[in-house]
Parts: sequence; C-alpha cells; structure tokens
Amino acid sequence: MTDTSMVWFAAETGRNDQETAFLEGLRQRATTWHVDGLSPQDTSSQRWLAPLYVDVQVPKVTIPRRTLQIAYWTGGPYGQALHGVWGDDYLMDDHDGNDPEDLTVVGIQATAGQYAAWAADWLVRQLERPVVRHEWLRGGRVAATMWCLQDTGRVLGKTGISPRRLLRRPADRLVAIR
Repeated sequence: MTDTSMVWFAAETGRNDQETAFLEGLRQRATTWHVDGLSPQDTSSQRWLAPLYVDVQVPKVTIPRRTLQIAYWTGGPYGQALHGVWGDDYLMDDHDGNDPEDLTVVGIQATAGQYAAWAADWLVRQLERPVVRHEWLRGGRVAATMWCLQDTGRVLGKTGISPRRLLRRPADRLVAIR
C-alpha cells in the first residue's frame, strides 16, 4: 500500500487516459517545487466533478479557505481546456476568463502533459507571489484585516468587524506573510 501523504495531488486517478496523464505530469512537476512550507499534504485532487479538479493550500495564507484551484477538461463545451484561480469554498466560481491573473487555456490542442506543464507553471508562479496582510487597529487590537497579493493588490480576503468602514482609511500596519 502506497503512503498517500507523500504523493502530490493524491486520492485520485484519472477517469480516462488524458486525466491520468495530466495528473502524472502535474505530480512529476510538483516534486521540483521549492516553496517554503509546501508539502504534498497541501494538495488534493477530485474527479467527482467534470472537470478534473486539483487544488493547493497556500502556505502561511490562513484566511478562511483561500486555495489555488485548477480545473482540467478533456471534453465538453470548451473541448480540452484548463482554468486556474485563487479560489474559495465554491470550486472555480471566482474564475474570470478575462482576468489576466487567472489561468485560461481554451481552444488549444495539446497533450495532457503539456496542459499539466501549463498548470504546474501557473501554480508555482502563484505560490511564489508575495502576500501581505493589511491590519486596521482599534484600541490597540486588530479589528479588521485584508489579505492581498503584494504585486497587484488583488484582494484575497477580508475579516473583522466593520471592515468596510475601517477600510476607507489606510491600514495601520502591513505584515508580509510570504
């Protein structure tokens, strides 16, 4: 029996040869990643959906359920396609094909291995991006936070009491997360 705690994107095999090759290619690429705090246990795969879905829990980003999500289609309305997004509890609902930060590959005939390479390259680029937490204080305590990608300012999540009111002014403190 294989120890799945050491397998990247464990739990699933593909439903067809393309999905199997995609997962194998993605797993092989993931073994070369050198991201502080990232381990195989931070990745998962699910095939109960169409498309094949994989995700990565981003190290040190502790806002509720903010993951990197990938969807790979081998057929359907787009034909062979690949989408990637900083997601939440709802799988792939934040994907916007017009957003340059999201991964969108549609209408290109390529091997499943090439699609895995595109997915792995996008994932590692996202994992290397700096994340900063903006903190608003009230009475010396953190009252609200906003997590952002430092390079573009994309908001990954907000928490706290009355964040909308506090967010109107600059943050009291910026904390580099990764």
